Amino acid sequence: MDGITTNYGLSGKMNSADMYKTQMEVEAFNKSLKTTGKEPVKTMGKDEFLKLLITELQHQDPTNPMQDREFISQMSQFSSLEQMLNMNNNMEKFLSNMSFNSSFDLLGKNVELQTPGKMDEEGMPTVVKGTVQSVSKNGANSYIRVNGTEYPTEYIVRVSE
Repeated sequence: MDGITTNYGLSGKMNSADMYKTQMEVEAFNKSLKTTGKEPVKTMGKDEFLKLLITELQHQDPTNPMQDREFISQMSQFSSLEQMLNMNNNMEKFLSNMSFNSSFDLLGKNVELQTPGKMDEEGMPTVVKGTVQSVSKNGANSYIRVNGTEYPTEYIVRVSE
């Protein structure tokens, strides 16, 4: 007999049809997780860390509780994580504002833009040339208006007087 047989008559080995069926079921399940917004978390954030710490405290052995030093160490790690996340958010806001503020210097300047979505006859990104007419911001992104069309500032490849 091939494989391991249990009381239920199941074999420990799968034939290719069963493997394919199982793979399809797994992929369908993973897709359903993504569409319902329940995509698996690949990194531990502050909320997950705090839940883990609380769970650890709730299920600790009452005869051998967590030592004060361990608890203080974990709370210190949590505090450091919180501060790093706040600093990262503030840095992103700062960089976004700096990018927008530096866009004001482009007003009235001649620019060349490469638009990655539009290709010319040779398959190269289309180059747009013109004078910056205005500067705007949408969320964290800065835009310039050239020849009546708005472009992200990251499309700029050359600036001249």
